[in-house]
Amino acid sequence: MRIQPVDEKRMPLSLKPLTFMMKRQFGKVLKPFQVLAHRPALSWMFTIFMISVESSKGVDDTIKRLVCLRAAQLIGCPF
Repeated sequence: MRIQPVDEKRMPLSLKPLTFMMKRQFGKVLKPFQVLAHRPALSWMFTIFMISVESSKGVDDTIKRLVCLRAAQLIGCPF
């Protein structure tokens, strides 16, 4: 049994800024975020976590991009 994604029309109002930014960056709202939208507070905390990881200076930005690209290749991401 899979969790059904939340339709954009039924997305909680508190997540509208995140969906706007996601559409601007990727062109659409991604499925993992639509599933996570069942729990808006968790969605916000995950977003804050990801922003903090991306903005950390512990690892060079080039290495971060290479790791993200390789991870996307391994899981078959279409981006």
